[in-house]
Amino acid sequence: MFNRDFIQQFSRNFIAQIQHVSDIDGFFTYKIDNIHHAYDFELGGISKSAINEYLNGKIEYDPVSFRHFYHGDQNIALLGQYQPNEIFLNFMSRWQVEDTAEFFFRKRDGQPIFGLSVFREQGKKQFNLQEKKVFEAFHQLSIEHFHHHVDVINKDKIIAQYHLTKKEMVILEELFTNLEASQISKKLNCSLSTVKTHVQHIYQKVNVSSRQELVCKFLR
Repeated sequence: MFNRDFIQQFSRNFIAQIQHVSDIDGFFTYKIDNIHHAYDFELGGISKSAINEYLNGKIEYDPVSFRHFYHGDQNIALLGQYQPNEIFLNFMSRWQVEDTAEFFFRKRDGQPIFGLSVFREQGKKQFNLQEKKVFEAFHQLSIEHFHHHVDVINKDKIIAQYHLTKKEMVILEELFTNLEASQISKKLNCSLSTVKTHVQHIYQKVNVSSRQELVCKFLR
């Protein structure tokens, strides 16, 4: 599923965007297998020993770890908005961490598959709500690019299995985005009625009745 070169470039670009608007001292990124397991960590500005200690127990006490946000649709979490217990506060203090901001990147069906954490050193201000709004905007702008590279479907297989036309396949791909039918028509330079007709044909061929059912069928 993952193209390692893409993930590294995506991470660097995303962190660079954050650094333009927010003071951060380090980061780490990781891929998510399931609610219990993350792997392939990349670090910057933080000790590998700190991450090892985190993974070997302290993650259980982190109120903004990916495990707490695996289900649902929240994509940004600021540690400062939660109440860590004494164990986690002591861990942060020993590693000179004041606050963290967590970013979760999900497949189109909502499953988180990639995480990115940025942090500030002890003694600095915590991340604030205005920064969170900016982070959310960056996340929203980047998610379609992320999906395009890591959450793909087998077009030839779907066309053959459901007897879709090439035009219907194009429409189907657009239905996996957040675009409304009117936006799809503008993007593809065709009429709204044409888009709606293709959508109905797709639903009939695939045997679903809504976009949500369609997404769940192909991208679970």
